[in-house]
Amino acid sequence: MSVFSSCCIIDDDEFFSISTKNTLKLNNFSNNILYYSGGQEALDGLIGLLVENIKLPEIIFLDLNMPNRDGWSFLEEFEELPEDKIGHIRIYITSSFISPKYMEKAKDYKLVKDYIVKPLTQNIVQKIIDSKDIT
Repeated sequence: MSVFSSCCIIDDDEFFSISTKNTLKLNNFSNNILYYSGGQEALDGLIGLLVENIKLPEIIFLDLNMPNRDGWSFLEEFEELPEDKIGHIRIYITSSFISPKYMEKAKDYKLVKDYIVKPLTQNIVQKIIDSKDIT
């Protein structure tokens, strides 16, 4: 049985997305893994789920550097959605940038729980699982 009912990867790096899906599956993280290759596609898809009255994923892994709509822009608009629809979501920024400035900026967003420097390892996934009941 999976730890989370669903999660979402938002990243334009196909290799990262595939390796992350594999790592998540190895840890029984979630049976339902959504994938979007960009911020705008993710916003459209997630808002579409809300329109269909489908609960949004519990966990979102969000890249910052993407074309068209980057992760920061996604966060700005996403956090404007109704609290009762997004309050249960934990967002983990996944970035290859080791930037204290970005790490500090991430703390400004209520849904962002951590800033993870890629790749997403089994140890990191286990820490997320272990913190499931500590929100």
